[in-house]
Amino acid sequence: MPRKHLIAAGITKKQQTQAKIWMKLAKEIKAAAKVGGPNPDANPRLKAAIDKALQNNLSRESIEKNINGSQKNAADLIDMEYEGYGPNGLGIIVKALSDNENRTVSALRGYFTKLNGKIAKQNSVKTNFNYLGEILLDKEGLTEESLTEKVFEVLETIGTDEELVQNIIENDDCFQIITNPKYFYKIRDELNNTGLKILLSEIKYIPNDYINLSQDDFNKLQRFLDQCEDDDDIQWVVTNFGEVE
Repeated sequence: MPRKHLIAAGITKKQQTQAKIWMKLAKEIKAAAKVGGPNPDANPRLKAAIDKALQNNLSRESIEKNINGSQKNAADLIDMEYEGYGPNGLGIIVKALSDNENRTVSALRGYFTKLNGKIAKQNSVKTNFNYLGEILLDKEGLTEESLTEKVFEVLETIGTDEELVQNIIENDDCFQIITNPKYFYKIRDELNNTGLKILLSEIKYIPNDYINLSQDDFNKLQRFLDQCEDDDDIQWVVTNFGEVE
């Protein structure tokens, strides 16, 4: 089931202030550099964090400052990942970075309670998701046929027998390309070199299937997402929400 409004739901959402977005990005850069070292070429997590920061217009000066300060400023940050269920069996994955695990999980339990959901056992939800690359492309001047031709040309330049692209999906407001995470950056850079306009790109958890919600349950989900966005400890939330019934 394709998600029809990826841009409206994921890119143009402005509930967070730019300052809060940058704060969360900086925290992830510090944590990634602390765990895997300051060289993004040898640290995939840091490379992904820098890439996301640049897409959100965080300056390279700020990125370098946070990398260099990682040993001092990220010493007490704890990586946490929670899984849970919402209305109608909706699957939810929450990533947090916090210096106080009790504070974070207490707040998250409250958010789930208001959602009429609950925190679940580890890996009970994640089994319904795959960790893949996602590239969203502007549809202007593109058809599915012309995009497929460009993708095949890109794949030929990479030259490997591995499956590189899992799917190409046409949505209402963009084309969505699902890639092998191992080759995500190579595919994205090659697509960019062809002149295609990339709206958003990242490696993320992508659902195997989607859950529809009633309008009332969707409103609860939206409040849950807003609460998570406003929480400085929560980095991101992924769900398998499909459409409003």
